[in-house]
Amino acid sequence: MLPSDMIEDQPVHMDRVCAIEATMDEMKSQHEATHQLLQDVLTRLGPAQAQNVQDPLRTCPARGSPTPSIPTSSAGQKKLALKPSFPPDFSGDQAAGKAFLTSCRTYIRLCPEAFEDDLTKIIWAMSYMKTGRANRWATSEFEQEAKAGQLRFIDWLDFEEEFRKDFMPLDSESAAINIRETTAYFQGKQTVDDYLNQFRDLIYGSGYTDPKTVVVKFRRGLDRQISTALGGMTYGRPSDTDPEAWFRLAVWMDQNRTADEAFHISHQQPYVQTPAASRPLAMSRLRPPHALPTPTRLRATPSRWT
Repeated sequence: MLPSDMIEDQPVHMDRVCAIEATMDEMKSQHEATHQLLQDVLTRLGPAQAQNVQDPLRTCPARGSPTPSIPTSSAGQKKLALKPSFPPDFSGDQAAGKAFLTSCRTYIRLCPEAFEDDLTKIIWAMSYMKTGRANRWATSEFEQEAKAGQLRFIDWLDFEEEFRKDFMPLDSESAAINIRETTAYFQGKQTVDDYLNQFRDLIYGSGYTDPKTVVVKFRRGLDRQISTALGGMTYGRPSDTDPEAWFRLAVWMDQNRTADEAFHISHQQPYVQTPAASRPLAMSRLRPPHALPTPTRLRATPSRWT
């Protein structure tokens, strides 16, 4: 190439270099603007949420370099939304009052964001009082609110206290003690599992904590056969201060007894009537055979050939 040609091509190369530099400056400006925008977003999210967001402009690996492994943690996983069950409709039955109130507490505790204040909690709970005495009670409360301009409950705790007065036994502990001192709690025809569930509720309601008293009351109400078998144990007998051991042993013995009864019932041979053809005849029906004729004695006569 002649020197004159190189001089003529020099302006062209300079234009290309200037264009490349301008493009690079523009890309750099865009990069800085994007980075600043991302920093503003992270600032608005706060430090807790910003930890889970990565800057794509900083974490993009260079060409040819190994891709760094990203450790997984529970913080980056999506939180599963709980869907607790709603409380059942309440009719005012005192036997179900405690369960209804517990169900309301559980839902409020698992979904606190659904309730702005205590008033919302109270009205929400009253919305499930749809029938019976509970419905009449809720209707009366709303009518008083219309006259007074507000509900009479100060907060949720005040609502719980008024609910207990109207829909839960006032002296449930005394009632449980009275039942425990009679035979009304005895096992009867129940299984030991059902009897045990009833007995646990009774002990919880009466407030008894002495383990020896609990064991004595439990054995007293058991089926007589099981109670006798437990009392006659000489080996493996639980301690009188360990009610749970007595509970497990009684359930185990009841299950074994049920399995043993089922075994014997299934292996009993049913009575099958013998067919008439193969049935032996009764001795009274047997007739003696006819008497054979007695053979006639032949008289001895002299032979004619003698």
